[in-house]
Amino acid sequence: MGVKIDLRYWSKKYEDDYPRETVGNYPIFVDEKGVKHEEKSPYFETMSRVLQQRGYLLKLEFVSIGKWKTRRQTPRYEKNEAEGVKNATMKAMKASQNKKLQILRKLNGVEVPVASAILTVIYPEKYCVIDYRTWRALHWLRILATKGQFTLDSYREYANFLDTCKRYGKIASYHGFLNTLRAIGAERDMTPRQVEMALWKFDQKKGEK
Repeated sequence: MGVKIDLRYWSKKYEDDYPRETVGNYPIFVDEKGVKHEEKSPYFETMSRVLQQRGYLLKLEFVSIGKWKTRRQTPRYEKNEAEGVKNATMKAMKASQNKKLQILRKLNGVEVPVASAILTVIYPEKYCVIDYRTWRALHWLRILATKGQFTLDSYREYANFLDTCKRYGKIASYHGFLNTLRAIGAERDMTPRQVEMALWKFDQKKGEK
């Protein structure tokens, strides 16, 4: 059944391409001594440690993560007050998984994909980023899991299937996406972030190695 997704291959491909594709657009963090750094690892090892120890994000960190995910909303990211960013991110970090996205979405410019990026930078071992590429590739992975026995018997079924591609920006969709990637990762000894990276790169390259 078509092109299969070699998750480890595509995750490594994402990692190898990351420096070239992200240059000039890395998330920025401020360390314990007040020194600014670019987080150049796609796994955010250093930045996540600093943020978790501090317990909240500074405005410049928040804006840089937003720009790393999508620059289109930069003017809206900048409208947030520093104190508002601190309070919202502190509250989100203390909240349950089900509440984290809701809290972060109260910040200007933040919808589910950007909120997922913020959580991934803070907790790279537990969270992953959702967007159209990863959502679309996950649907292909699901089709492969049926061993090609994927049929649409009516236009209604076809329309409903395509409409799922519009729903990646919903909170409920993210929870389902995250749980699925965690399950896939557990089977393959990969983090959700690694599985997400593989799906993103597979979609970017249209499955062509």
